[in-house]
Amino acid sequence: MRHVKDFASHAEQLEILEDRGLKVPDKAAAKRILSRENYYALIDGYKEPFLLDDERLNPYGLERYQEGTEFGHIYALHSFDRKLRLLLLNELLKFEKNIKSKVAYRFSEKFREAGSFLGAGNYSPDSRHHHERDRIISTLGNLIKSHKKRDKVRYPAIREFYDKHKNVPLWVLVNFLSLGQITHFYTVIDEELRERIARDFAEEYSEEYGEIHLKPVDLDAILRIVFPYRNKSAHEEVLYRFHLPHPVELGTLEGMLDMGKGSLSGATVFSVLSLLKLVLSKDDYDWFSMELEKMIRELEESIPARAFEKIVKDAGFVK
Repeated sequence: MRHVKDFASHAEQLEILEDRGLKVPDKAAAKRILSRENYYALIDGYKEPFLLDDERLNPYGLERYQEGTEFGHIYALHSFDRKLRLLLLNELLKFEKNIKSKVAYRFSEKFREAGSFLGAGNYSPDSRHHHERDRIISTLGNLIKSHKKRDKVRYPAIREFYDKHKNVPLWVLVNFLSLGQITHFYTVIDEELRERIARDFAEEYSEEYGEIHLKPVDLDAILRIVFPYRNKSAHEEVLYRFHLPHPVELGTLEGMLDMGKGSLSGATVFSVLSLLKLVLSKDDYDWFSMELEKMIRELEESIPARAFEKIVKDAGFVK
């Protein structure tokens, strides 16, 4: 059996796939796709649900495709995953903006003096958080410092604000922090502020659905799960079967969403999609759910049933 080791032309790559049982009805179209998408990213990234894993039919464990699998089936999954990344990233960016806004507002409301976010005394007194607190303070300080200089700056908006007002408040700076950094910021502020911000999210949800009580540890759990998926969604990496290496205890959040115990603990794509309901507006979540359902239906209609069942299981939609 031939293998893709060194360089192989698109025609040779297709021959190798056909040797493994994959049908390629339209070779011209397949070559165009390979020229755009890269063999490794497309085939190695999305072949798994279509491979034959039955020892009776494939006793030597060679890479063989299930009967009837076509090149277009793999490409359909690849296209679904790309649309899933874009859809999820769009909603995660809304959540990111939401928590940045709440963190900046509540911190600035409590500590009103200019530059209060640079004072170590305005954060959690818990020594376990001091190292991360100091990193956050350093990051914020460096954002201001680097934009006081007259040389090239990374974020002109910070320079413009500083030139006009001679200081840069937290509600400007948070826009230039990553979700990871804002996650750490939420971790190291004092408990009263953490509770106030969690309550802000709970109040928004309660107004549109029904009353819930969100604790800081609940918001910590959401952030801990969402952060890796936000990064994954922003890059051309396989998303649908990505999951966190260690399960996360989400019993309280599962209860809020009227879901069975353990249904979200696998930290799968399904977990993230479900948790977004707690941090998005109802209109945004309803639209998001509708788009996702449409995408899943289109995928189901485009690929063999056995592969579809494997995909939805890998994504956490079914146990």
